[in-house]
Amino acid sequence: MQQVAQAWLILELTASPFYLGLDAFLGMAPMLGLSLAGGAVADRIDRRKLLLASQAVQLSSALTLAILVGTRALQGMLLVYAILGLSFLTGMAQAMSGPAYMALLPNLAPKPFVGQAIAGNAMQFNLARVVGPMLAGLVMARFGATACFALNALSFLAVMAALATIHPPPQVSAETAQSWTQEVLVGMRYVFGDPLRRRLCILAALTTGLGIAVPTLLPQYAKAVWRGDEVLFSRLAACSGLGAVAGALVVAAVAKKAPSLPLVFGAQAALGLCMALLAVTGWLWLACLWLFAGGALLVAAYALVTTCFQQSVADDMRGRSVSLYMVCFRGGMAVGGLLAGTAAQWWSVPATFGLTGLALVAVGAWAALDGRPMTPPALGQTAD
Repeated sequence: MQQVAQAWLILELTASPFYLGLDAFLGMAPMLGLSLAGGAVADRIDRRKLLLASQAVQLSSALTLAILVGTRALQGMLLVYAILGLSFLTGMAQAMSGPAYMALLPNLAPKPFVGQAIAGNAMQFNLARVVGPMLAGLVMARFGATACFALNALSFLAVMAALATIHPPPQVSAETAQSWTQEVLVGMRYVFGDPLRRRLCILAALTTGLGIAVPTLLPQYAKAVWRGDEVLFSRLAACSGLGAVAGALVVAAVAKKAPSLPLVFGAQAALGLCMALLAVTGWLWLACLWLFAGGALLVAAYALVTTCFQQSVADDMRGRSVSLYMVCFRGGMAVGGLLAGTAAQWWSVPATFGLTGLALVAVGAWAALDGRPMTPPALGQTAD
């Protein structure tokens, strides 16, 4: 709900797709720097406590935004700058806790079910992408964006309560004799020194960097192409979210088998094709169909790549490994969102969708034609 309300509010205040891309960039840019430190922290201290602290910061950020918008303390570009600053603060909290979140998940499920756990996590996350936009459209039309921000702030209390009930098994902590810098360097050698892990990080960065164009520019797409309001935007976002849930369900159904890298490449190429078709369609119902299919393929590619990566790392290296993976994954989103907003500012939203979609098709084709054999470890096994 907050993402929908925030994006629409920025568009109304600036009428510029560039600021949509800048907001997406600032929300994810901290992953490029702080995520590495967050990975080292996640291997040293209680991951659950780190997550609780992050939720408290994000609650404060959402509550501050609700107060600023509700009281009209700031208006115009001053409000836009405040939104951008709060996005950056939220991104910092997520960057520090993101590796702990990803590292904690495999500890909560037996190894043969890690793939299903990741797909189930993606499913519940994207289920919010269906319900959230639909509710946001109704709430914004009746009560305004302030209500969406306030509800988001309250929702963090439920998340914190859920975290308080989790009792994961004792984590395998990293040796503490090394300095933070040494631990980060060890993690980088561990990840990028292995051909499979290195390739998965590159694929994650390219997939998110190119695929983020659609969710970033969707408000401008609804307004400029279809002359729609916040209700239409929320419905288009819900179509993408519904597709994401469907994609997560499919991945969960096949996750007992070792993920196939050719399947990942096929999902990437098909996602790019959906983005290109979205750029040229002249019918709203067909646009909804491409958004649904694209949402399913994006989550499928994400879940499959992430599962392959999680299964290739040891538990005592998991925090640092997933932090580097998240630098690539979320860093791709940050840079891709900024570039997509800039491209749409200079050209148009459909042209940006078409270019990024064709580039994603090329990435999938390149990865599939690369002759190096890359097989992820079998479920229940961990790479050295």
